[in-house]
Amino acid sequence: MKVELPQDPVPLRTDHVRIYITPDMDSDLKKLEEITRKVLGKLGCDFCHSGRILDFIRMQDYVVDSKTLEPKEVFGPGHL
Repeated sequence: MKVELPQDPVPLRTDHVRIYITPDMDSDLKKLEEITRKVLGKLGCDFCHSGRILDFIRMQDYVVDSKTLEPKEVFGPGHL
């Protein structure tokens, strides 16, 4: 007797889009709308993100200067 695993009717998709924003952007609806429109444009459609999950990631990281002990804000890979 052959037993097969159940098949998911929706294929596994990797349509998560990570959008890294700085703290000053996450509370400004106009900026978020513009960022969303521009990202969607890069994905091929200015007005629709059907089938994609947009993950806004608020970046807030600090590096401390070893001499002055002052924290300096940095923004992820490439320091946006």
